[in-house]
Amino acid sequence: MEKKGLGRGIEEISNIFLSAGEKAREISHPSENQCEIEETIAVRKKLAFYNDDNVQQNIQRSLSEHLEQGYQLRQVFLQKNEAISTPGKRIHRKEDVIISIKSSG
Repeated sequence: MEKKGLGRGIEEISNIFLSAGEKAREISHPSENQCEIEETIAVRKKLAFYNDDNVQQNIQRSLSEHLEQGYQLRQVFLQKNEAISTPGKRIHRKEDVIISIKSSG
């Protein structure tokens, strides 16, 4: 009895899928001249100072150093608390000062 080919052989089918896969890889990876890479890096630094006699001067010095290094000032929050006691009167005063830079435009 004579065997008839029932379609394509395994080698032919494998070649079809392999060639299609190679074409897909070529399409999905454009040449280096057409590729542009963009990176965004976010770094956060938190500075804390011990509350001692020189804490205000240390903060001022650190702020000056960072500004000289090219850091940009976005917002500064200052707070002042006072408690004044006189006979028969107690006055509590809290003052907040926020310094911020608004973008123009």
